[in-house]
Amino acid sequence: MSLTPLKTGLENAMYEVYALKYAERDTPACQFFYRESSHEPVTLHYFVWLILGGPHPVLVDTGFLEDEARQRGIRHYVSPAAMVERAGVRAADVPMVLATHLHYDHWAGHSLFPKAEYWVQREEVAFWTGPCARYDVYRQVANPESLARLVAVNYAGRMRIIEGDREILPGLRVHRVGGHTAGLQIVSVETARGRVVLTSDASHFFRNVERFQPVQIITNLPEMLAAFETIHALAGPEKLIVAGHDPEVAERFKTVEPGIVRIA
Repeated sequence: MSLTPLKTGLENAMYEVYALKYAERDTPACQFFYRESSHEPVTLHYFVWLILGGPHPVLVDTGFLEDEARQRGIRHYVSPAAMVERAGVRAADVPMVLATHLHYDHWAGHSLFPKAEYWVQREEVAFWTGPCARYDVYRQVANPESLARLVAVNYAGRMRIIEGDREILPGLRVHRVGGHTAGLQIVSVETARGRVVLTSDASHFFRNVERFQPVQIITNLPEMLAAFETIHALAGPEKLIVAGHDPEVAERFKTVEPGIVRIA
């Protein structure tokens, strides 16, 4: 697959954004949505997101490894690195990853991108290395081995621990929202179509942000609800909101080829 060459000028940076699907699974709605009674199955798609058009590619999240897919019964797994390479970028050449949070499906694949610097919120690192993380309610969404690697990655000079909202590059920002996890951050990207908001797990499905319906995996419910407001405010009238796990991403935006969706 051949994508638009990277731009070198940043004065009026306009990026291209791609959602790359690498796996999927089903779960009962009542085990996923907050205070939901339905036992109907819902399908989650697992994505990483690739941002092109700046001085270098930027990846949002890393996915997980094949052993995780086997252990958790996740189907149709393809290495996130392979998906990035199908989109025209060598995994070994990815210099920057914006880690939205440290759940297994967003962080456990960090070894796939050996030259990347990882940008993550201070609160997120503190939570997953602190006292609450040992409880089963949190352990079930964690990969302890990959979390232990936080120290090695940091000592290797490949971790940028930040606090709050931050401009990463002109037209590319992270916004700390919390809620789902202690230091969850979302990403806004200026594109030719308008501002794209990559919600990650601040809104797993479009119904979360559109109906203000939380999910059950929560560290702070008021922050989760406030995150929906932040997403709408950032998106503006174009409403280029990208839910983090929704199969509808492929329907609402342009599928370039199976597993690769051009957002803008």
